[in-house]
Amino acid sequence: MSEILQAALAAKSLTIAEWCAVRRVGRTRAFEEIQSGRLRTYKVGRRRYISAEADAQWQRDREAESAMEVA
Repeated sequence: MSEILQAALAAKSLTIAEWCAVRRVGRTRAFEEIQSGRLRTYKVGRRRYISAEADAQWQRDREAESAMEVA
């Protein structure tokens, strides 16, 4: 398990940069997911965070979409 992922799981939230590194997606894609409402975030001051729960829900939703495409 990567250091970023371990730290994120311990903190129970990820910054956009950390989430992108863990999920191996670019910032543009991350903000597209946020804008579309598929990825929930919250802000503290000027920083935006993704909770571990929101990340897990995003992954489950993407897996469900993939399963529907195959069927």
